[in-house]
Amino acid sequence: MSEKKMIEYDGSCICGEVKFTVKLDEIPRVFNCHCIDCRKKLGGIITIIQLRENALKIDENKLSKYTHLGGSKNIITKTFCKICAAPVTTYVEKWGVSYLYAGLLNDVSSLQKAKNIFYKDSHFPFMKVNDDDLVI
Repeated sequence: MSEKKMIEYDGSCICGEVKFTVKLDEIPRVFNCHCIDCRKKLGGIITIIQLRENALKIDENKLSKYTHLGGSKNIITKTFCKICAAPVTTYVEKWGVSYLYAGLLNDVSSLQKAKNIFYKDSHFPFMKVNDDDLVI
């Protein structure tokens, strides 16, 4: 069985204090999240990339954490820069998965397509998404 091809990217927060490298699948799993949690945290939808275990190399001492219950009553943990408060990751206990905020990558050219999640119950009424681009 062949191993998935992984590509290394780098990125940073707004102020540059938090720098990281991340290994992503050749075709990364990218989502536009419309959930209420993201809307309240960031003021709108956000594009996130699903991470594989140990894919992100980052100095966690430069991050603050905020933990809360999501709509499913499972824990969600968000990390953000201690200086500029730029969001970096979200861990969703319900799925046991971490996501990186895609806008932090220095090169976003590989992010060709994103699926939309949590659109039906919480999207802005003026936003229209093709059914083919919906996941949940």
